[in-house]
Amino acid sequence: MERNVSEVFGERDPGRRGRAIAELYAEDCALYAAEGESIGHAAVSDRVGRILDESPPGFAFSLVGPAEVIHDLGRLRWQTGPAGAPPVLSGMDVAVFANGKIRALYTFIETPVAAAERK
Repeated sequence: MERNVSEVFGERDPGRRGRAIAELYAEDCALYAAEGESIGHAAVSDRVGRILDESPPGFAFSLVGPAEVIHDLGRLRWQTGPAGAPPVLSGMDVAVFANGKIRALYTFIETPVAAAERK
């Protein structure tokens, strides 16, 4: 799951991203998000490509903590924003694994609350 953040969602080159998806995802994989679903390697790569194309060039994904996996289910918290600045989005991925590969990835996105608003 941690490699998925850097090598898939953090990879702007479609060729390298496609190779990472082939290694990390099952053939019949699915990516589910509020905007819809993407089924199969090509669709996942296309969806991630659109996400990256819509993000400014300096934006980067980073981990909030390590992935937690129990049997065939995992979760991972992440954030994204300009390098060296507070994140503008954060979220959590929940993955279902089959034979050591991601079979389904559910992505939950949230907007971080400013520190002043937390008080």
